[in-house]
Amino acid sequence: MRYVVTGGCGFIGAHVVNLLKSKGKEIAIIDKITNRKIIDDQFSHRDVKHFYMDLSDPELTEKALLPGDIVIHLAAQSHVDVSFRNPVQTTVSNVVGIHSLLAACVKKGIKKIVVMSTDEVYGSTNQIVDVKLLDPANPYSASKAAADMIVNAYAKMHPEITITTLRSNNIAGPGQFINNIIPRFSILGLLNRQFTIHGDGSAQRRYLWVKDAATAIYLLAENSTKSQVYHIGHKDAFSNLEIAKKIGDYLGLKDYISFERDRLINDTISPADSGDMFQDFQWEPTRDLDDFLPETIEWYRDHLHHFKELV
Repeated sequence: MRYVVTGGCGFIGAHVVNLLKSKGKEIAIIDKITNRKIIDDQFSHRDVKHFYMDLSDPELTEKALLPGDIVIHLAAQSHVDVSFRNPVQTTVSNVVGIHSLLAACVKKGIKKIVVMSTDEVYGSTNQIVDVKLLDPANPYSASKAAADMIVNAYAKMHPEITITTLRSNNIAGPGQFINNIIPRFSILGLLNRQFTIHGDGSAQRRYLWVKDAATAIYLLAENSTKSQVYHIGHKDAFSNLEIAKKIGDYLGLKDYISFERDRLINDTISPADSGDMFQDFQWEPTRDLDDFLPETIEWYRDHLHHFKELV
């Protein structure tokens, strides 16, 4: 049985592939590799079959698959700020990509698919009351909500396929690209440069360790038996200003924070209730932000030569 990981050279995907390798699994990666130089340094996966391609081409996607594969779909344009600058391309990547993949999976007789989504599909809410009640508020979350609707339709049209959707809050750890706040501020701090925060810094997020996320994905790929939505996340929330101060304090910085005009929309995300994952698979987070943040910053120190020209 082979595991096909789309986006397997990306941040989450690379950790998932490493976990699969540690379990002795046969693996293939589908990835167009937009950050090839950086990824090769940490997660080269030279012993894994690669298909360097764009998922928006259904014929190429079908050729990469084999009957009996388990497909883990992680490929996406996942940055909110990028989605504001390039909303159409975000839609192509996140909506056309999943549709093309699912169509190819049907033709190849694939029986199990795990799809990574986000809690941002719920929009600003204090509580997730219904997994079908989506209210996205930016181009990224809208594209992921549309993708989730396509997944839902395919699950109904093809009950012979188990399609599991995993919605997560923010995921962090070593290897993340600079569009996200923790890697960006870590790199800026290591370069002794200013952190620029949107608005007053009060917007809050919850951060899940990337290896906990990889474990959840693996458990679903191995054990899920029905098409449904699961959630993973951490209960503790931190404001952007708190994140900046944690990184600045660790690096011993002074006078390093500035503020700029806020985004048009800043969602307040409720905690993703991971009770379903614990009940069905005994999954729960093993580390919190204060525990894994120092090693994350140190990873960027070790790889600073790759990033310093990008911030």
